[in-house]
Amino acid sequence: MDATVETLRQLMWGASSVYESEEEIRWMQEDFRFCPIESNGPKWGLLQTHGGPCGVFAPVQARLLARLLGRLDTPLSAGDRNHLLAAVLAAMLLSATEGPNEPVYLVDAADVVASKLGPVPVCLAPRSELEATVLAFLVEGRKGVLSFVYSMVLTRGVSRLRGDMDDIESSLTMGQFGHGTQELLNLMLTGRATSNVFDGSVPMGDTGLVLRGVAARPIVGYLTHLEALRYCAVGSFFKTPMSPVWVLGSASHFTVLFADDPGLVQESASDALLARVQRAFKQFDTMESGFIALDSLVPCLRSLGVDEGILSNQYQMGRLFAKIEVPGAGIVLWEDFWRTVSILLETKDLQQALAGKVATRPRSDSDLARELQAQFDAGDTGMVPAPVDATPLPMEEEAVARAELFHYNGLVDPRSHDATPRLVRFEAQIPRRNVVGYSVPMVDSSQATGGSACPIEDVLQTKWPGIQVNWLGQAPPRLD
Repeated sequence: MDATVETLRQLMWGASSVYESEEEIRWMQEDFRFCPIESNGPKWGLLQTHGGPCGVFAPVQARLLARLLGRLDTPLSAGDRNHLLAAVLAAMLLSATEGPNEPVYLVDAADVVASKLGPVPVCLAPRSELEATVLAFLVEGRKGVLSFVYSMVLTRGVSRLRGDMDDIESSLTMGQFGHGTQELLNLMLTGRATSNVFDGSVPMGDTGLVLRGVAARPIVGYLTHLEALRYCAVGSFFKTPMSPVWVLGSASHFTVLFADDPGLVQESASDALLARVQRAFKQFDTMESGFIALDSLVPCLRSLGVDEGILSNQYQMGRLFAKIEVPGAGIVLWEDFWRTVSILLETKDLQQALAGKVATRPRSDSDLARELQAQFDAGDTGMVPAPVDATPLPMEEEAVARAELFHYNGLVDPRSHDATPRLVRFEAQIPRRNVVGYSVPMVDSSQATGGSACPIEDVLQTKWPGIQVNWLGQAPPRLD
């Protein structure tokens, strides 16, 4: 174990680690507490009474819901709830390890205070008895939310956790109220304290730096109002998790969205293909400029598994180059790449990919320029130019799925005698589209503006463009 009290506090609190701040005191006061059995709140619902730890509460709540899907109405006793919470916390701790033989550490936050120095006292939890140990130490022992965070950090390892981050000097909390950072949220959702929400890792040109995102589909996902405001783009791994449960982020709070229908996270074939091709394209478009150099085309296609018989055929590749290269620029735009390559990957037929899905409207000036340049290039090389079709029509809507969704916000006013969290049920119509062969932007900002009067609907649009929501006569839930 590579942590002292000083290094653990520095990682958690940053500059304020040398003293006990108001933020730390608030975190110390938070415990994992369910809604009272006799209350009107959902029996699986966790209560949060202070701002700050929502970056822990929301992921834990989301994992609880993922385990209960299909039986949300099942009666739960106090013992049932404690065992369920222990199972979730144990699973999250295991996600922070690298392999089956790595240790899991449990920490009491009372031992990680500014007045103490030296190694962090820990409880080594045997994997064979992990849930029982977590139940006794964290849940029934009422050690609190902060103890769980420290346990996650030490189980991950301080050095390894800093290696997850883009900036090794970052801390897991920030701001006046000790809000969790993206690194803390990602640690809770994926077991890795990475700094980004996109899929995979992105090398920063020739600098040697690598920005790390989400390596695979997690159990629960993440959507954020920051994407609706166009500050970031959440990748398909977070948008399409293993369970239909998402943490929703705003500028100051995290809440939970969920459904009892696993179909909401079953990607269509075309959506799955789009996500795969986007990931491959971004490996060669490290600056997210929306294009790649022409000499990156073959390596990109090879990474997507395009047949080597096509890649090694100069005549066929020449036709493909003529089809998708920006005339005279030596680059390939994302939308041109997707329109053609998606058909190639789906059909394995280059001829069909070159023909494309043609719109009935007249060709645009850019279409004509592309065709003239292709003919000019063919005259110099003697190669037959690929057919240059008109700009494809927008993707066609295939069907509309109807869904029942729920939003849960566990933050309550501790001064209230009836502190009940808000659970909102609502209905939605979600359009399903076939995107293969159609023009699809790398980031769809046509629906989400971030400036509407209903921020939660803006967030839903980032996952399901075109979604229509019926709040069933209720006020839409707040995200903050």
